[in-house]
Amino acid sequence: MRLTDLLSRRRVVVPLAAGTLEEGIRILVDACEADGRVADPARLRDAIRGSWPEDTMTLGPHAWLPHFRTDAVPALVSALGIAAAPITRAGDAGARDAPGPRLILLIVAPPGDNAAYLQTVAAFARALARPEVAAGLLAARSPAEVLGLPALRDVALQGQLLVRDIMRVQAVALRPEETLESAAALLQRHGVDALPVVSDAGEVVGLLSNRELLRHLVPGYVQRVTAAGAAAEPRQSLVRDAMARSVLCISEDQTLADAAQLLAARDVERVPVVREGVLRGFVTRADLVRRLLAGR
Repeated sequence: MRLTDLLSRRRVVVPLAAGTLEEGIRILVDACEADGRVADPARLRDAIRGSWPEDTMTLGPHAWLPHFRTDAVPALVSALGIAAAPITRAGDAGARDAPGPRLILLIVAPPGDNAAYLQTVAAFARALARPEVAAGLLAARSPAEVLGLPALRDVALQGQLLVRDIMRVQAVALRPEETLESAAALLQRHGVDALPVVSDAGEVVGLLSNRELLRHLVPGYVQRVTAAGAAAEPRQSLVRDAMARSVLCISEDQTLADAAQLLAARDVERVPVVREGVLRGFVTRADLVRRLLAGR
């Protein structure tokens, strides 16, 4: 599928008669409705009001990217508007002729359609990173000119990416018999707040983070202070004594969309990647964001 397959003449608005991002979104939503791509217009507008303005970012210097998840649409729908002058948020202090995005790319997807959403954003990000595409879009004077841009037609949606395509190879892990003092030093040395704990066979058996360290060390510290040293030295406790034994892991064969949804739902920063329980690497939220925006 090519990038132009995600648009239609009715969902390309040139010129976009909007001075603010809010006005532009309303016009593009109307275009999606007129093209028969919205099942429940009222629900779509409620979804936009409920998540605005958090669900808006930029794709480089050229485009605003408002994106919404709602079952008001049966499938992913996108619309593109190109204004003659920079588009600002309502209330922004800057002058309208200041440098800023002139394009608005609206994407609306059903809540469960993560794969299509990631593929679409990545494809548009990849296209706008090419100077000839950005220049061609900004110079276009009609929907036909936009959809006829050869450089835009050349951008294809990538197939489903898997976790193994972007994961970092895990070179650092803890062993259950290590001391907490040694583990804390390793966390600090590598600038991370958590590390997996693996068995002799390489299987993930736990996770040690700064949170578990605090939970284990603070009571001993308080006892030493109040009992004049009667408590044992907590730094000599072992990793197995403090580690979390319930560990969220993902498979290297899971899709990038599944991984992104899982990390967002669980609100975790990084997660171990395993194959049949054996540690293979790890993925972070930053990795997912970089991969999504880089588009390659």
